[in-house]
Amino acid sequence: MLLPRNPIRDWMNSEAWEIAAPDDDGYGMRRFARMLHACGLPVRRFRFATPALHPLYRAMTFSWDADGDRVDEVEIPHDVSETDPSFFQSPLYAIFFEGAHAVRRRPQLPRQCDCPRDPMEAGMTDFATFRMQFRMLPMPEGAFSIATDAPEGFDSRHLALIDDAMPAMSHLSELILFSEMTKTLMHTYLGRTPGERVMSGQIRRGDGIDIRAVIWFSDLRESTRLSAELPRAEFLALLNRYFDCAAGPVLAEGGEVLRYIGDAVLAIFPAETEAQTRDACERAVRAARAARLCLAELNAERAAEAKPPIEFGIGLHVGEVTYGNIGVPDRLEFTVIGEAANRAARLQNQSKILRRPLVVSEDFARAHGGNWQRLGLMETRGMAAATVYGPADWPL
Repeated sequence: MLLPRNPIRDWMNSEAWEIAAPDDDGYGMRRFARMLHACGLPVRRFRFATPALHPLYRAMTFSWDADGDRVDEVEIPHDVSETDPSFFQSPLYAIFFEGAHAVRRRPQLPRQCDCPRDPMEAGMTDFATFRMQFRMLPMPEGAFSIATDAPEGFDSRHLALIDDAMPAMSHLSELILFSEMTKTLMHTYLGRTPGERVMSGQIRRGDGIDIRAVIWFSDLRESTRLSAELPRAEFLALLNRYFDCAAGPVLAEGGEVLRYIGDAVLAIFPAETEAQTRDACERAVRAARAARLCLAELNAERAAEAKPPIEFGIGLHVGEVTYGNIGVPDRLEFTVIGEAANRAARLQNQSKILRRPLVVSEDFARAHGGNWQRLGLMETRGMAAATVYGPADWPL
């Protein structure tokens, strides 16, 4: 049976698929606005409210406003309370928690409650929100809202067109969200570059490449004692604060955190040319400085609470590593392996022996070209003895 023609649904099932992308700088949203206007809808604003599977936020909104043809994206943090009055009385609450199919408000008419208005309503004459039903996502629904400042508001035909198009709109939105959630989880749990490599098809055991990189290895000292002495929740909180200091600066300087090995951090700063290697070394040193400053702030907080300080060491080396998939066929890990990675780990261990915050290899000191102090020879079983260095201008 042929469905009655609906230009909004038809557009969602055709052209929208060709332009839909979450990172198109609002192009798809603006095209959608033009299409709604071409269909005779006096839309002044519209908004998609969607769930998110992200460690920092629980939901996102994507909105368009005719004022300046503006497209905005807002991330809703996890700690936003669902019992906040502005949410409790909103159409989104009715959609997500009361099972409403659609909610319509006429902002200019008297309200039955003294409840906060949705920002979408400001200056509008009509405001409607529709449920988006998802099938594949962990969160089963989203919402689509439209608002107008036309004196007569939306007529029944306008709302019927939107309501009829919601299944097609939901299907397209769900596929975009599913792609974005997959990418987010890959980046969060594997790292940005490993996640992108896996998404691009490097998924078989042995897939990988040889690269040149600065290798970072850091480790929390006395972690066994801390885990035994502290309550589990307190130790986990401390561990995460330590990772804020040890891994956060690496990411801020463009490095890639590949693994958390217990309380150790393995990271790389890839480089190909000599100039890139020097830059990667400098970024690694800046990250190490920032890590030490972060640790000093953390220990100041602990001292104020009459708690003992914590300490960690960093080892830096530059060399060739194999960057790829290792493991068993049905449980793989994307990481770096090779003598250079092992040497970075040994350098970190040497920082513990020498009671230094940072120890680097001769290759790293030479590539960086900064002010380094010779600390002696590092003799490690299975490796040739090597001279190690520490920063000459850092406090011990």
